[in-house]
Amino acid sequence: MSVLQIALQEDFQGEHVVVTVDGTVVLDDPSVHTRRQIGLARSLEVPVRDGGVTVEVSVQGGPHRSVEIDTTVTKAVLVDLDADGGLTVRASGDLPRYA
Repeated sequence: MSVLQIALQEDFQGEHVVVTVDGTVVLDDPSVHTRRQIGLARSLEVPVRDGGVTVEVSVQGGPHRSVEIDTTVTKAVLVDLDADGGLTVRASGDLPRYA
């Protein structure tokens, strides 16, 4: 087993966000707000199996994205809501500084 950090970062302003890992809901938060001082809205650590997993992030009434990752090389999934309403979900081999 590995631990995957999922970080909701920039431009969340009260959106309802649902995050799933391999179909299991790991976060269902009706009001996600970014703390501008640190550029972070929410961070959670999720136990995951070693190997490939799928992380999906959905904003209610808005975008959703999924990313397939290899937990043996990926330590974090970083999520940003863009100013134009798009959603960026990216894998990172490094933990964010605030972790």
